[in-house]
Amino acid sequence: MKTIKKCICCLLLISVIVSAAVITAAAASSYKRGDADSDGNVTILDSTAIQRKLADLSVASFDEKAADVDGDGLNILDATKIQRFLADFSDPYNIGEVVTVQPTENNYELPFIPI
Repeated sequence: MKTIKKCICCLLLISVIVSAAVITAAAASSYKRGDADSDGNVTILDSTAIQRKLADLSVASFDEKAADVDGDGLNILDATKIQRFLADFSDPYNIGEVVTVQPTENNYELPFIPI
């Protein structure tokens, strides 16, 4: 009889844990490629913000996704590419374009369960 009660308790506990799973509903977010300081415009201040970030200096507001204009990780070339864009050189990276990031499906987060 004790074994049956333990099994029932375990099953109830498992069902509660599974039903307590939190679905993180992330809304679609967007940013402007090259707008490192998130002010809505691509200016020389964005290039400066990247340089300051790479030098470990303080930056008031910084969006690393927007700053990484070529998608290969944040580096000094991103600042240079923004400068070239501002000087009207060719722009194969679509700097200034608004990028919308859709949330991934099945983005579930289970609660912490100590063992």
